[in-house]
Amino acid sequence: MTTAIDRDSAFGRWLLADRVAVDALLKGALARGGDADVLRSAVADLAGVSEAFVDAGVLDPALGRALLRRTVGVAARGRWSVGDPDRAAVVDVLPRLTGLLRSQPVATVDAVGGAARAVARAGDLGLFGFLLAAVPEVTDAATVPSAVLVAAWRAGAARFRTAALREAASLPRSVAAAVLGLPAGADPAETLARHTQDPWWWPGFRLEPGVVRRVGGFRGFGGPWVTTPRVVPGGPTGCAVSADGARWAIVADVHGAAVVRLGDEQTPPAPATATDRLPVPWTDRVTGVAGAGGSVLLVSRRHSYWVDAVRVAA
Repeated sequence: MTTAIDRDSAFGRWLLADRVAVDALLKGALARGGDADVLRSAVADLAGVSEAFVDAGVLDPALGRALLRRTVGVAARGRWSVGDPDRAAVVDVLPRLTGLLRSQPVATVDAVGGAARAVARAGDLGLFGFLLAAVPEVTDAATVPSAVLVAAWRAGAARFRTAALREAASLPRSVAAAVLGLPAGADPAETLARHTQDPWWWPGFRLEPGVVRRVGGFRGFGGPWVTTPRVVPGGPTGCAVSADGARWAIVADVHGAAVVRLGDEQTPPAPATATDRLPVPWTDRVTGVAGAGGSVLLVSRRHSYWVDAVRVAA
């Protein structure tokens, strides 16, 4: 399985020195139905980026095992293809995380690998890696999953917002400032407190009135609905949508948005009254409005499969 690997490289030397653990990982992947050619290709891909994981010419055996375990596990599940977020976590994201990998290699590989698919589905995997790359070395392994959760939320995975705000407040100041992507001199505690009060505020983000985010879309093009949605107050976040005979919660802030199906609609929402005359920048009828925090409203329109977050005042 490893004949294509340069045995004189740090990665190759580790493979040979840790052969017992390596063989066990490969045999386990094959036993789970992994294709031998795919596994061989995945190991070669890992070897191709392995220099990023080497410190002073040596690959830490614990890091090597964690990386190989993640790589062959993903490959055995048929997810080792170009563009797959599980592969991207190994070959694109992890090589950038020098601080976290140097101090907490196993926890970092596990946490980043476990979060990559959810981040890619809802947000920006590149931004996720950029934020984590700025995190310095940490002394406590428990800091790693907290930092990864915060980075996932900041990269657009809005459904993690509540948990991420809680975890961000518990991080050391230097880690919090890095993973939140704050400008130099910004206080993480003050930033989090203000953002908690107004989910549409963030340092450096625009405050002028207008559309700040679009949510949803037609299911045929990747959205959640086949009928046009209608915004109604309610649900766990205060913002909900009635569509397809069901109620949907909207979780949205300046960083991202998520739509969560709550269940079948028991009682159809009452017809819109004054809200359908709300002034908005479209020549269309507004069918529903709900407050989304701060000066932002969630607005639905008669002829749109999208729901728009609109800032109505600075």
